[in-house]
Amino acid sequence: MSDAPDPAPQFPGLRVCDDVRPAAWLEVALWPWGQGGMRVGSLVPDGYPTYGRVLHAASSALGAEKIRWSDIAAHHDRPLGAETRFNELVDWHPAPDRQRPPWPWEQPDRGSLTPGECEALAGVLARHTTTPEQCWFCLWEGYGWAVLPAPGHGPPRVLLEHRDCLLFAGAVSAATAFRSGPWFQSPTLWWPDDRSWVVATDLDTFSTYIAARADCLDDLRHHPALEVLECTARQRVDPSPYSPGGEGV
Repeated sequence: MSDAPDPAPQFPGLRVCDDVRPAAWLEVALWPWGQGGMRVGSLVPDGYPTYGRVLHAASSALGAEKIRWSDIAAHHDRPLGAETRFNELVDWHPAPDRQRPPWPWEQPDRGSLTPGECEALAGVLARHTTTPEQCWFCLWEGYGWAVLPAPGHGPPRVLLEHRDCLLFAGAVSAATAFRSGPWFQSPTLWWPDDRSWVVATDLDTFSTYIAARADCLDDLRHHPALEVLECTARQRVDPSPYSPGGEGV
């Protein structure tokens, strides 16, 4: 029995799980974090037909509107590929004091999709699973805005590398439920019960990664609210420049 309040009521449509066995397959399927930089296969499992990278939209000091990476790349006349890093696009070489990107660019959301991006993603993914009402969501236990049990207390954790998570269950559409007041967080890792796809957003990244079938990835790439690049499990993850080893890499 849990020794802390059930955190699920603050997240409509979700229930917290006292049994984390539905996530056991991922604990062994994900690649270890490598010394030469994290690979996509460290966030979503190998063996899927296709992989995608959802680019978290950036913004500009000239306005609050979200800006696609492809527009920034065109502005600088630079290519945009599966391993392109945000700091490479804008000539950003972050110093230890975490200086902001060169004017007028503002960095994308680090470690989360926006609510609109997450809703669009969930809407497409729900059509590409036979179990849209049964989905599993991992949420890193360290998010301070959420009323979550302290480490070592409450429900058991899914023990991902460097990321111990609480496990929740609900419909695919509940991916947008992790919010409190002004705070919103897309799930750390989520997948439907039939495992037709897996989505991961690490807390130190400017991108979300997806393992799925080709038709699913194609639908995501054509959604107007999303900017998605095809990638492979072996390609580098784009970290925030603040992540360990991420600065200027």
